Amino acid sequence: MARLILSGFADEASPCLDGQIDALTDNKVAYVELRQVDGINVADFTPEKTATIAQKLKGHQIHVSCLGSPIGKIKLTDSFPEHLEKMKQLCDTAHRLETSLIRIFSFYLPEQQTPEQCREEVIERVGRLLDIADAQSCTLLHENERDIFGDVPERCLQLHRAFESRLRGILDPANYLLVDADPLQAMVELDEWIDYLHIKDVRLSDKRIVPAGKGDGRLPEIINLMKKKEGSRFLSVEPHLTHFAGREALEKDSSNTPEQLADEYTYADGPSAFKAAVQACRSLL
Repeated sequence: MARLILSGFADEASPCLDGQIDALTDNKVAYVELRQVDGINVADFTPEKTATIAQKLKGHQIHVSCLGSPIGKIKLTDSFPEHLEKMKQLCDTAHRLETSLIRIFSFYLPEQQTPEQCREEVIERVGRLLDIADAQSCTLLHENERDIFGDVPERCLQLHRAFESRLRGILDPANYLLVDADPLQAMVELDEWIDYLHIKDVRLSDKRIVPAGKGDGRLPEIINLMKKKEGSRFLSVEPHLTHFAGREALEKDSSNTPEQLADEYTYADGPSAFKAAVQACRSLL
């Protein structure tokens, strides 16, 4: 039986570290998935910035579950050498923050090319990222994301089979729903590789992101499958219930329609959205 540990993207509560710590402390969450601090992406943290963050988090007894890196969230036609350098930097940052887990993606595909045409290059690039991580004792977790190679279960399975146990997985139910894939089926098919969940839900009737359990993500069944694993497993709350600072830099489409902004699952600010998301996750648990 797995020990499930709650974490979260506290940058959705506040862009600054103090605000993120307040949100985590107020909601009794002892882990954070670091993505942005003070408008700086985790891939761009200097050693000095990392040391300051590590000291503050330690002072509040908050640990880092994973680095929510943007690695692999570039076009397959973009320059790759700079990305490899970012991977090396992220491994160093991970060690300084006392985690070994780093989230990655599998590249946006060129227009007019099929995923099948891009498969070999994607696998080659992911392999080079894994070589860097392996050499520095870090673990890469691939997340399913819209418009990348691994956005549907079939291609996530291709990636994991290509690397056996070297590449681990993050399952994001909402991201599967947004590409018309069944997240529970994905969890079943990818079960041996999934070590980590992003707790985010979508209402299929209007493709609206809603609190966990209020949509069609089948989160209770997915969490039950996670419970059957061994060891410690993270459930990372990713609210996306308000337009938080820096969201445009993280997603291709981060807009909300007027109808979405008016419904019952819109919150006044980041801290209230984060609190609602944590409470929804705890209700499921």
